[in-house]
Amino acid sequence: MDTPTLAACGSAAARLDFSLEGFDMELIFSDPYYDTDAWGEGKYCAELARKLAEFDEGVVATETDIGHGADLPAVLVKIFTSVDWSSFLTIGAPAGLFLLGERINKNLDAWIEIAGKFKRLLETFRPTRIDENGALLLVFQELLELKVDVHDIHASVQVVQFTPVPWGKGTLDKRPDALYLVTARVPGKVYITGVKSNAKIEFRHEYGTEWLDF
Repeated sequence: MDTPTLAACGSAAARLDFSLEGFDMELIFSDPYYDTDAWGEGKYCAELARKLAEFDEGVVATETDIGHGADLPAVLVKIFTSVDWSSFLTIGAPAGLFLLGERINKNLDAWIEIAGKFKRLLETFRPTRIDENGALLLVFQELLELKVDVHDIHASVQVVQFTPVPWGKGTLDKRPDALYLVTARVPGKVYITGVKSNAKIEFRHEYGTEWLDF
């Protein structure tokens, strides 16, 4: 079960196609063994892939480098590859959107479960960088904790990119430093949240949508 995943772990020059279109999540983890006597080529990559299989057996990991000046070895991970992230943006939309083969309006509980898994992953493994899908889940989880009714939520995310890293293998490791502006609209309210790619929520603004609120 783990063999294909571990085979992707190798040197920074290893070939791994991260260019395919899809809605999977990318995460970056710093290599804790780097510049220590315990370091070994592919060691942390393989170790991390085995541990993350708890959250998604289809996880793929490969070594990368996100250093701007000096080397900063890291592991780029693709996870939750079977999730249709496009359907998350309009959970309350009419029938026709699907998540794992079921209509999305029957799968709000599935999104809640995925958000809970992601929160546990963050707390356990503390990735160095998350992508915009991770930011969406962070905001979704925050709204759940605020007791916001998310049965009719419409969300969008804007990526504000900072200094790029041109030698990255995927998407996130080419722009590891970014600010995600997540807009989530529910009946009567709009929430605008700024999430840095280091998984820190920088701000959240709440607005009423009635004309009296202006």
